[in-house]
Amino acid sequence: LRRQRQMCIRDRKDVIRILGSPAYICILQRKDRQSIAITPCAAEHPMSFKVPDRLLTDGQCRMRINGVQFVQALLEANGLAAGKDYQFKGRYEAEKNAVIISLEKDEREC
Repeated sequence: LRRQRQMCIRDRKDVIRILGSPAYICILQRKDRQSIAITPCAAEHPMSFKVPDRLLTDGQCRMRINGVQFVQALLEANGLAAGKDYQFKGRYEAEKNAVIISLEKDEREC
């Protein structure tokens, strides 16, 4: 998962693949904003995002989630500077069928 200068979150294809190729995903955040979870959800969920149908079959297809306020709040809560790119590691939790991404300093890749 990457945070890019355009104030968006770019979802890696491996995240979608490990979640079972859902049609929709949602991004949930802990109250303290120290981590987020990506999980399959119904289209009706208030935080649902449509996964492009061709995402896993078309090498050119990408998924980007734009949300200036959402990304800005995550950056500020974790002492991260706007205008920089960050990459975070995630871990899959099978019992929740979710990828959990810690935003804490020791979990950052760059």
